[in-house]
Amino acid sequence: MVVKGESRMGTKIDGNTHLFAVIGDPIAQSISPEMHNRIFEKMNANKAYMPLRIKPQDVEGAIPLLRDNFKGFNVTIPHKQEIMKYLDEIDQRAKDYGAVNTVKIENGKLKGYNTDGLGFVRSIEKEGIKLKDKRVLLLGAGGSSRVVAYELLLGGCHVTVSNRNLKRAEELKKELIKSTGNQNIDACDLEQIKKGYHYIVNATPVGTYPATEAMAISEDAIGGAELVYDLIYNPDQTKLLKAAAAGGSRTINGFPMLFYQAVKAQEIWLGQPIPEEVTAQVFEEMKSYVLKKLGK
Repeated sequence: MVVKGESRMGTKIDGNTHLFAVIGDPIAQSISPEMHNRIFEKMNANKAYMPLRIKPQDVEGAIPLLRDNFKGFNVTIPHKQEIMKYLDEIDQRAKDYGAVNTVKIENGKLKGYNTDGLGFVRSIEKEGIKLKDKRVLLLGAGGSSRVVAYELLLGGCHVTVSNRNLKRAEELKKELIKSTGNQNIDACDLEQIKKGYHYIVNATPVGTYPATEAMAISEDAIGGAELVYDLIYNPDQTKLLKAAAAGGSRTINGFPMLFYQAVKAQEIWLGQPIPEEVTAQVFEEMKSYVLKKLGK
């Protein structure tokens, strides 16, 4: 049964409530509890989700508590790699990414997944955007870049990874060829960027609040791209997205990816799809919630 409306009465926890969490340090800024608890409430599920601050040196010691009291948990900075040491099983996608952001606990066993890339792909699909045969400029060579590039390659794109540190971009290129078996990837530094890409994806933190006047590339480098996707969602419209929109490009910020990776995590925990009615309703509610938090 799906609960209608935006008003929320809060989650009542009893002895039968299944508990979920997000672990990280810091964790107070996370909007994950708001997203997940809204979905649980819409589905009338006796489940609750909470933030748990766990310091890096305490991860190993927290495993028994998580194993014995929770049905699953999300993992955020700085634990996405460290948590892998303590899991009983790891999904192949998470192995390829080299990071885990979702853990399901079943019969005392911890299995790790990574839903970030699937969240990115779903956010693209929701907009009716096609990937096959598109030339994509990917800015950055960190963990988010690896995830996005992996999915773009699987989707049939030709990807160019651009990074200030060219050596790191070249290393990521080699790692992705190995994990995907796909050779359709190049690397360049930011000074070598040329126009002519169908899509541009910013997977760097450049432009994040409070440094909102920064851009990872120049306006000229946008060069009439069909789509500019910035993984940042604070601010809602980065300088990069504003410049892209002014030039006629379609734009997407990082909120849809954040939302749909959370939906995929819930589907893993529940073992079934979340109804589209629920995801559509919570998406709009959370979009308003985030804008309100950002003072919009």
